[in-house]
Amino acid sequence: MSKKDFYQTLGVTKASSPDEIKKAYRKLAMQYHPDKNQGNKKAEDKFKEISEAYETLSDAEKKRNYDMFGHAGAQGNPFGGARSGGNPFGGGAAGGFGQADINDLFGDIFGEAFGGGARTKSSTQQRARQGGKGADLRYTLTITFEEASAGCEKVISFVRQVGNKEEAAKLSVSVPAGVKEGQRLKLTEEGDKPSSSTAGDLYVIINLQEHLLFKREEADVMLDLPVKYTEAILGTEIDIPTLTGKAQIKIPAGIYSGQVLRLKGKGFPRIGGIGHGDMLVRLLVDTPQKTNSRQKELLEELNKYAEETPLVKNYKEKLESLLRSRK
Repeated sequence: MSKKDFYQTLGVTKASSPDEIKKAYRKLAMQYHPDKNQGNKKAEDKFKEISEAYETLSDAEKKRNYDMFGHAGAQGNPFGGARSGGNPFGGGAAGGFGQADINDLFGDIFGEAFGGGARTKSSTQQRARQGGKGADLRYTLTITFEEASAGCEKVISFVRQVGNKEEAAKLSVSVPAGVKEGQRLKLTEEGDKPSSSTAGDLYVIINLQEHLLFKREEADVMLDLPVKYTEAILGTEIDIPTLTGKAQIKIPAGIYSGQVLRLKGKGFPRIGGIGHGDMLVRLLVDTPQKTNSRQKELLEELNKYAEETPLVKNYKEKLESLLRSRK
Protein backbone atom coordinates (compact mmCIF):
# COMPACT_ATOMS: atom_id res chain seq x y z
CA MET A 1 0.00 0.00 0.00
CA SER A 2 1.35 3.40 -0.97
CA LYS A 3 1.92 5.91 1.77
CA LYS A 4 -0.27 8.97 2.13
CA ASP A 5 1.06 12.36 1.14
CA PHE A 6 2.79 13.88 4.18
CA TYR A 7 1.31 17.32 3.52
CA GLN A 8 -2.21 15.89 3.36
CA THR A 9 -1.56 13.88 6.53
CA LEU A 10 -0.81 17.07 8.49
CA GLY A 11 -3.33 19.22 6.63
CA VAL A 12 -0.70 21.67 5.34
CA THR A 13 0.81 22.63 1.96
CA LYS A 14 4.31 22.90 0.53
CA ALA A 15 4.10 26.65 1.08
CA SER A 16 3.36 26.28 4.81
CA SER A 17 5.96 27.74 7.15
CA PRO A 18 7.83 25.62 9.75
CA ASP A 19 5.68 27.18 12.48
CA GLU A 20 2.48 26.31 10.61
CA ILE A 21 3.66 22.72 10.15
CA LYS A 22 4.57 22.46 13.82
CA LYS A 23 1.22 23.91 14.90
CA ALA A 24 -0.68 21.45 12.69
CA TYR A 25 1.34 18.53 14.07
CA ARG A 26 0.80 19.59 17.69
CA LYS A 27 -2.96 19.74 17.18
CA LEU A 28 -3.15 16.29 15.59
CA ALA A 29 -0.70 14.75 18.07
CA MET A 30 -2.85 15.94 20.96
CA GLN A 31 -5.92 14.39 19.32
CA TYR A 32 -4.46 10.99 18.43
CA HIS A 33 -1.82 10.43 21.13
CA PRO A 34 -2.00 6.83 22.53
CA ASP A 35 -2.34 8.09 26.10
CA LYS A 36 -5.67 9.67 25.15
CA ASN A 37 -6.81 6.74 22.97
CA GLN A 38 -5.76 3.61 24.83
CA GLY A 39 -6.80 0.48 22.98
CA ASN A 40 -7.79 2.40 19.85
CA LYS A 41 -5.80 0.82 16.99
CA LYS A 42 -6.98 3.38 14.41
CA ALA A 43 -5.83 6.27 16.60
CA GLU A 44 -2.48 4.55 17.15
CA ASP A 45 -1.97 4.10 13.40
CA LYS A 46 -2.98 7.70 12.77
CA PHE A 47 -0.52 8.89 15.41
CA LYS A 48 2.28 6.97 13.68
CA GLU A 49 1.33 8.54 10.34
CA ILE A 50 1.40 12.12 11.60
CA SER A 51 4.63 11.51 13.53
CA GLU A 52 6.33 10.12 10.41
CA ALA A 53 5.04 13.05 8.35
CA TYR A 54 6.31 15.59 10.86
CA GLU A 55 9.64 13.78 11.19
CA THR A 56 10.19 14.53 7.50
CA LEU A 57 8.56 17.93 7.04
CA SER A 58 10.20 19.45 10.13
CA ASP A 59 13.70 18.76 8.78
CA ALA A 60 14.78 21.10 5.97
CA GLU A 61 16.97 18.54 4.15
CA LYS A 62 14.44 15.71 4.41
CA LYS A 63 11.64 18.02 3.31
CA ARG A 64 13.65 19.09 0.26
CA ASN A 65 14.35 15.46 -0.68
CA TYR A 66 10.70 14.56 -0.14
CA ASP A 67 9.53 17.43 -2.36
CA MET A 68 11.89 16.25 -5.13
CA PHE A 69 11.67 12.46 -4.88
CA GLY A 70 8.65 11.63 -2.70
CA HIS A 71 8.78 8.97 0.04
CA ALA A 72 11.98 7.41 -1.30
CA GLY A 73 13.74 10.74 -0.89
CA ALA A 74 12.41 11.12 2.63
CA GLN A 75 14.14 7.83 3.55
CA GLY A 76 17.48 9.16 2.34
CA ASN A 77 17.46 7.12 -0.90
CA PRO A 78 15.92 9.07 -3.80
CA PHE A 79 16.55 6.17 -6.19
CA GLY A 80 14.46 3.55 -4.36
CA GLY A 81 14.93 1.14 -1.47
CA ALA A 82 14.71 1.73 2.24
CA ARG A 83 17.26 3.19 4.61
CA SER A 84 18.82 0.71 7.02
CA GLY A 85 16.44 -0.04 9.84
CA GLY A 86 13.49 1.67 8.14
CA ASN A 87 12.53 3.34 11.45
CA PRO A 88 11.66 7.02 11.13
CA PHE A 89 12.23 7.50 14.84
CA GLY A 90 15.44 5.57 15.17
CA GLY A 91 18.09 8.21 14.54
CA GLY A 92 19.49 8.64 11.04
CA ALA A 93 21.40 11.48 9.46
CA ALA A 94 22.51 14.49 11.45
CA GLY A 95 19.77 17.03 11.84
CA GLY A 96 17.07 14.32 11.70
CA PHE A 97 14.02 14.50 13.93
CA GLY A 98 14.16 11.49 16.24
CA GLN A 99 11.82 10.19 18.93
CA ALA A 100 13.68 12.18 21.59
CA ASP A 101 12.87 15.38 19.71
CA ILE A 102 9.23 14.38 19.46
CA ASN A 103 9.17 13.83 23.22
CA ASP A 104 10.58 17.33 23.71
CA LEU A 105 7.69 18.66 21.67
CA PHE A 106 5.19 16.57 23.64
CA GLY A 107 6.58 18.04 26.86
CA ASP A 108 4.97 21.35 25.92
CA ILE A 109 1.54 20.00 25.01
CA PHE A 110 0.95 16.88 27.09
CA GLY A 111 2.22 18.00 30.51
CA GLU A 112 -1.30 18.97 31.59
CA ALA A 113 -3.36 16.90 29.20
CA PHE A 114 -3.05 13.50 30.85
CA GLY A 115 -3.98 12.54 34.38
CA GLY A 116 -1.54 11.37 37.00
CA GLY A 117 -0.85 7.78 37.95
CA ALA A 118 0.80 4.85 36.24
CA ARG A 119 1.12 5.01 32.47
CA THR A 120 0.34 2.11 30.19
CA LYS A 121 3.11 -0.14 28.97
CA SER A 122 2.73 1.12 25.40
CA SER A 123 3.24 4.74 26.41
CA THR A 124 6.16 3.79 28.63
CA GLN A 125 7.86 2.15 25.66
CA GLN A 126 7.54 5.41 23.71
CA ARG A 127 9.64 7.37 26.19
CA ALA A 128 13.04 8.28 24.84
CA ARG A 129 16.49 8.42 26.34
CA GLN A 130 17.82 11.90 25.62
CA GLY A 131 21.58 12.17 25.41
CA GLY A 132 22.01 9.01 27.52
CA LYS A 133 19.79 10.39 30.29
CA GLY A 134 16.66 8.62 31.47
CA ALA A 135 13.37 10.00 30.19
CA ASP A 136 11.60 12.77 32.10
CA LEU A 137 8.14 11.82 33.34
CA ARG A 138 5.03 13.87 34.07
CA TYR A 139 2.31 13.40 36.65
CA THR A 140 -0.83 15.55 36.98
CA LEU A 141 -1.69 16.18 40.63
CA THR A 142 -5.16 17.50 41.48
CA ILE A 143 -5.50 19.54 44.68
CA THR A 144 -8.18 21.76 46.22
CA PHE A 145 -8.17 25.55 46.46
CA GLU A 146 -7.64 25.25 50.20
CA GLU A 147 -4.64 22.94 49.73
CA ALA A 148 -3.17 25.33 47.16
CA SER A 149 -3.59 28.21 49.61
CA ALA A 150 -2.01 26.53 52.62
CA GLY A 151 0.42 24.16 50.87
CA CYS A 152 0.26 20.41 51.42
CA GLU A 153 2.06 17.07 51.26
CA LYS A 154 0.77 14.50 48.78
CA VAL A 155 1.86 10.92 48.15
CA ILE A 156 1.73 9.96 44.48
CA SER A 157 1.97 6.54 42.81
CA PHE A 158 3.26 6.08 39.29
CA VAL A 159 5.21 3.70 37.05
CA ARG A 160 8.73 4.32 35.83
CA GLN A 161 11.39 2.36 33.98
CA VAL A 162 14.30 1.14 36.13
CA GLY A 163 16.91 -0.64 34.07
CA ASN A 164 14.93 -2.82 31.69
CA LYS A 165 11.91 -3.25 33.97
CA GLU A 166 8.93 -1.20 34.99
CA GLU A 167 8.75 -0.25 38.66
CA ALA A 168 5.77 0.92 40.72
CA ALA A 169 6.96 3.93 42.70
CA LYS A 170 5.56 6.09 45.52
CA LEU A 171 6.86 9.54 46.37
CA SER A 172 5.90 12.32 48.76
CA VAL A 173 5.45 15.68 47.03
CA SER A 174 5.66 18.98 48.91
CA VAL A 175 3.24 21.45 47.33
CA PRO A 176 4.14 25.06 48.23
CA ALA A 177 1.50 27.51 49.46
CA GLY A 178 0.12 29.67 46.66
CA VAL A 179 0.82 27.19 43.86
CA LYS A 180 -0.98 27.97 40.59
CA GLU A 181 -2.89 25.96 38.01
CA GLY A 182 -0.47 24.36 35.53
CA GLN A 183 2.62 25.03 37.66
CA ARG A 184 5.32 22.35 37.44
CA LEU A 185 7.13 20.94 40.46
CA LYS A 186 10.43 19.26 39.55
CA LEU A 187 11.56 16.12 41.39
CA THR A 188 15.16 15.69 40.29
CA GLU A 189 16.20 12.21 39.08
CA GLU A 190 12.86 10.61 39.92
CA GLY A 191 12.05 9.78 36.30
CA ASP A 192 13.15 6.74 34.29
CA LYS A 193 16.41 5.26 35.59
CA PRO A 194 18.64 3.52 33.03
CA SER A 195 21.22 1.07 34.38
CA SER A 196 24.25 2.96 33.12
CA SER A 197 23.30 6.65 32.97
CA THR A 198 21.68 9.48 34.89
CA ALA A 199 18.03 9.22 35.83
CA GLY A 200 15.50 11.55 34.28
CA ASP A 201 13.36 13.95 36.28
CA LEU A 202 9.72 13.79 37.35
CA TYR A 203 7.56 16.85 36.72
CA VAL A 204 4.40 17.12 38.81
CA ILE A 205 1.83 19.32 37.06
CA ILE A 206 -0.61 21.08 39.38
CA ASN A 207 -4.31 20.90 38.54
CA LEU A 208 -6.68 22.92 40.74
CA GLN A 209 -9.96 21.19 41.46
CA GLU A 210 -12.98 23.32 40.59
CA HIS A 211 -14.38 24.97 43.72
CA LEU A 212 -18.08 25.10 44.58
CA LEU A 213 -17.99 28.83 45.38
CA PHE A 214 -14.59 30.35 44.58
CA LYS A 215 -12.83 31.32 41.38
CA ARG A 216 -9.17 32.30 41.20
CA GLU A 217 -7.81 35.43 39.53
CA GLU A 218 -4.02 35.35 39.96
CA ALA A 219 -3.54 35.73 43.74
CA ASP A 220 -7.10 37.00 44.32
CA VAL A 221 -10.17 34.88 45.08
CA MET A 222 -13.58 35.82 43.63
CA LEU A 223 -16.84 34.97 45.41
CA ASP A 224 -20.28 35.71 43.96
CA LEU A 225 -22.53 36.56 46.93
CA PRO A 226 -26.31 36.72 46.44
CA VAL A 227 -28.12 39.14 48.77
CA LYS A 228 -31.84 39.75 49.22
CA TYR A 229 -33.19 42.93 47.65
CA THR A 230 -34.25 44.18 51.10
CA GLU A 231 -30.68 43.66 52.36
CA ALA A 232 -29.37 45.57 49.37
CA ILE A 233 -31.65 48.49 50.24
CA LEU A 234 -31.19 48.50 54.00
CA GLY A 235 -27.67 47.09 54.37
CA THR A 236 -26.64 44.16 56.57
CA GLU A 237 -23.75 42.03 57.79
CA ILE A 238 -23.16 38.52 56.41
CA ASP A 239 -20.76 35.70 57.30
CA ILE A 240 -18.94 34.40 54.22
CA PRO A 241 -16.47 31.53 53.68
CA THR A 242 -12.79 32.21 52.96
CA LEU A 243 -9.86 29.98 52.06
CA THR A 244 -8.91 29.70 55.74
CA GLY A 245 -12.27 29.77 57.53
CA LYS A 246 -14.91 32.48 57.55
CA ALA A 247 -15.16 36.25 57.79
CA GLN A 248 -17.92 38.80 58.36
CA ILE A 249 -18.58 41.32 55.64
CA LYS A 250 -20.60 44.53 55.97
CA ILE A 251 -23.03 45.16 53.11
CA PRO A 252 -23.61 48.91 52.83
CA ALA A 253 -27.13 50.22 52.32
CA GLY A 254 -28.02 50.96 48.72
CA ILE A 255 -25.60 48.56 47.04
CA TYR A 256 -26.26 47.52 43.44
CA SER A 257 -25.88 44.18 41.69
CA GLY A 258 -22.34 43.66 40.43
CA GLN A 259 -20.68 45.88 43.02
CA VAL A 260 -17.43 44.36 44.33
CA LEU A 261 -16.25 44.52 47.93
CA ARG A 262 -12.64 43.72 48.78
CA LEU A 263 -11.32 41.82 51.80
CA LYS A 264 -7.61 42.59 52.05
CA GLY A 265 -5.23 39.65 52.46
CA LYS A 266 -7.88 36.92 52.16
CA GLY A 267 -6.60 35.55 48.86
CA PHE A 268 -3.76 33.20 47.90
CA PRO A 269 -0.21 33.75 49.18
CA ARG A 270 2.09 35.15 46.51
CA ILE A 271 4.87 32.71 45.63
CA GLY A 272 8.20 34.49 45.72
CA GLY A 273 6.42 37.69 46.71
CA ILE A 274 5.18 39.39 49.84
CA GLY A 275 1.81 38.91 51.46
CA HIS A 276 -1.44 37.57 50.05
CA GLY A 277 -3.92 38.49 47.39
CA ASP A 278 -7.40 39.73 48.28
CA MET A 279 -10.87 38.23 48.36
CA LEU A 280 -13.22 39.94 45.91
CA VAL A 281 -16.89 39.64 46.84
CA ARG A 282 -19.21 40.41 43.94
CA LEU A 283 -22.70 41.25 45.19
CA LEU A 284 -25.69 39.90 43.26
CA VAL A 285 -29.01 41.43 44.27
CA ASP A 286 -31.55 38.61 44.30
CA THR A 287 -35.19 39.57 43.71
CA PRO A 288 -38.08 37.19 44.50
CA GLN A 289 -39.93 35.56 41.63
CA LYS A 290 -43.20 35.63 43.54
CA THR A 291 -44.69 37.94 46.19
CA ASN A 292 -47.75 37.48 48.37
CA SER A 293 -50.51 40.06 48.59
CA ARG A 294 -49.11 41.77 51.67
CA GLN A 295 -45.61 42.06 50.19
CA LYS A 296 -47.04 43.43 46.97
CA GLU A 297 -49.05 46.00 48.90
CA LEU A 298 -45.96 47.17 50.76
CA LEU A 299 -43.87 47.32 47.62
CA GLU A 300 -46.48 49.35 45.79
CA GLU A 301 -46.56 51.77 48.71
CA LEU A 302 -42.76 51.97 48.71
CA ASN A 303 -42.70 52.57 44.97
CA LYS A 304 -44.76 55.73 45.42
CA TYR A 305 -41.99 57.30 47.46
CA ALA A 306 -39.00 55.70 45.74
CA GLU A 307 -36.44 58.10 44.34
CA GLU A 308 -34.70 57.41 41.08
CA THR A 309 -31.76 55.07 41.63
CA PRO A 310 -28.24 55.96 40.34
CA LEU A 311 -27.99 53.32 37.62
CA VAL A 312 -31.48 53.99 36.27
CA LYS A 313 -30.81 57.72 36.28
CA ASN A 314 -27.50 57.25 34.45
CA TYR A 315 -29.16 55.00 31.85
CA LYS A 316 -31.95 57.52 31.19
CA GLU A 317 -29.44 60.32 30.68
CA LYS A 318 -27.49 58.25 28.15
CA LEU A 319 -30.70 57.22 26.39
CA GLU A 320 -31.83 60.84 26.06
CA SER A 321 -28.42 61.80 24.65
CA LEU A 322 -28.62 58.94 22.13
CA LEU A 323 -32.11 59.92 21.00
CA ARG A 324 -31.08 63.58 20.57
CA SER A 325 -28.11 62.57 18.40
CA ARG A 326 -30.44 60.61 16.08
CA LYS A 327 -32.72 63.54 15.35
